[in-house]
Amino acid sequence: MKKNSFITFTLFTILFSTMIVAQPSSQEASKIEYISNRTVDLLENPNDYTGSPYYNEDFTMGSILSNGKKIAANQIVRYNVSKEEFEIRDSKDTDNRIVKTIVRDEDISIQIKDELFEYISSEKNRLRGYFTPLLKSDKTSLYKKITKKYIASQKAVSSMAADVAALYKEKVVYYTIDDKGNFTLLGSSKKGKLKAFSNYKKQVKEYTKENKLNLNKEKDLIKLVNYTNTL
Repeated sequence: MKKNSFITFTLFTILFSTMIVAQPSSQEASKIEYISNRTVDLLENPNDYTGSPYYNEDFTMGSILSNGKKIAANQIVRYNVSKEEFEIRDSKDTDNRIVKTIVRDEDISIQIKDELFEYISSEKNRLRGYFTPLLKSDKTSLYKKITKKYIASQKAVSSMAADVAALYKEKVVYYTIDDKGNFTLLGSSKKGKLKAFSNYKKQVKEYTKENKLNLNKEKDLIKLVNYTNTL
């Protein structure tokens, strides 16, 4: 009887130990994967400029993805475009003026509503920062990038002129990415955009004309890239 009791106890111990090892890591532990050590003091940024360094001044709800898989939902975030940095609030302490930041890593992306922000670091293309994919393809993909350039204030050159306040100037640019990972910056004009598809010069020119595409509109630019992927 004692022997059977000992065997039962041993089997229970082994089973219990196995269950402990097999337990998944907690959600709190996963935060180490996407929250950096850098913090931001929100009061250190007085609004003495026009425009904004942020994509959206207000913090909004978003999700954190690792290699395309959601690892944290309902996160309070906002994107500082000027610094290429996402700030993240503690949902349990939203009044704290000190906020943390999300680590810049190519495996980590941020989803806000229907927009995805992927961090790209390419020495070959001399590019680094957050990009938004508009079209992903095995052949040619299309990405958008928003930049915010800080222009310092200027004193008036004469008593007849006024001081010019500092400002953040926004610019939106588009890139195509081929199957080898090469980025091509699209020009700001229609002609400049068409130039990026020089391998199909005749076809894209005809397709754009026949379909009355306005290449300064994202939806039409996406249509054109989709078309080139069929050639």
